[in-house]
Amino acid sequence: MGDPKLIYYLEIRVLDLERKVEVLEKQLETSLSGRRSGMAGSTAPLPAALLKRIGDGENTVRVVRQFRLMTQRELGERSGIRPNHISAIERGMSYGLKSAKRLAEALDITIDVLLDRS
Repeated sequence: MGDPKLIYYLEIRVLDLERKVEVLEKQLETSLSGRRSGMAGSTAPLPAALLKRIGDGENTVRVVRQFRLMTQRELGERSGIRPNHISAIERGMSYGLKSAKRLAEALDITIDVLLDRS
């Protein structure tokens, strides 16, 4: 039939891998739950690496959107701004205070982060 020691070893490995997958799934769910719920009204601080990218001249909306793992379509749905308009903003088109407020809320950042870079 097969080597019982090998079968036992493989069963233990499978159980160990299943446990690791379960832990990773919980971590992923935790990280995505904040994104889905809008972080319950609080804004999470941006990592220093993101602030450096923004400071180096990268588009704030694009950098934060990608950090939040959002597509332009998802950001559009959350902000009420059409995806093609978001695309134009990310390419450097200026936008008003109303759009900045919507984007800030959808991206879970303070509006001053957008206004300093827009």
